[in-house]
Amino acid sequence: MADDYQVQSNGGSSDLNSKPLLELYVKASAIDPRRIGADLFCQEFWMELYALYEIGVARVEVKTVNVNSEAFKKNFLGAQPPIMVEEEKGATYTDNREIEGRIFHLAKEFNVPLFEKDPSVEKRIENLYRNFKLFLRSKTENQKVPTPLEDMSAQTRVHYNRVVEQLTGIDQLLADRNSRYLLGNSMTEYDCELMPRLHHIRIIGQSLLSFDIPHNLTHLWNYVLTAYRTAAFIESCPADQDIIRHYKEQLNLFSNQRETLQTPTKTHTIPERVLCDIRNRGLAPDVKVQ
Repeated sequence: MADDYQVQSNGGSSDLNSKPLLELYVKASAIDPRRIGADLFCQEFWMELYALYEIGVARVEVKTVNVNSEAFKKNFLGAQPPIMVEEEKGATYTDNREIEGRIFHLAKEFNVPLFEKDPSVEKRIENLYRNFKLFLRSKTENQKVPTPLEDMSAQTRVHYNRVVEQLTGIDQLLADRNSRYLLGNSMTEYDCELMPRLHHIRIIGQSLLSFDIPHNLTHLWNYVLTAYRTAAFIESCPADQDIIRHYKEQLNLFSNQRETLQTPTKTHTIPERVLCDIRNRGLAPDVKVQ
């Protein structure tokens, strides 16, 4: 039913027993069931749980599951990952709101500032992924290979402009706040939501759309670099090939055999020119151009 992808533990044995054990079941890769898949909610909850694990609030086990296996169907009765199990309470959380609610209460109980609210951040990041999906569907609707942005239809350009406008707004927010994460120097639920989506936009933009985050959005790129240096993101990030396969399946696009045979890679670097801009502005003084 499931393969242990990662098992987290910390502290001594007696200390461990006093902490809740949370098992998160995430969707396996469609290419290799031993790898994590590209489901955004699975990664988002994994990042939130990792934040609790890092400061010793909870024990966390993450397991990949093949949703088509008979064992999985029998054990979870048609529910789809992400699924969280807390055996100590005899609780299985199969709804995203239930999972979020349990993580929220744990964070509140231990005074972890994971769920601080900020209306201005919510306004800036909401609908970014929806607008990107509209752009993606519009641009790939009648094409089988990436085409130049200048060849976009008028409707596709509308979606493209909305994505760029929203990315620009997030860049400005980060510039105004001059902080590592969206709310400050600690990761919150907003980062667990935005970081994976920005990464998907990068990978799918480059692979299917001839699109990338505009290079002049230096503060946004610095935020992407922060994601690539954040343990919660690194540990939960799927391979590039699994992200591409995930979207091709959604769009009914052909996946060739070569993609499934590739050695899995994870793009956790940013363009050299952008790295230079980040260093020159003093946003990340320790950054080295490779």
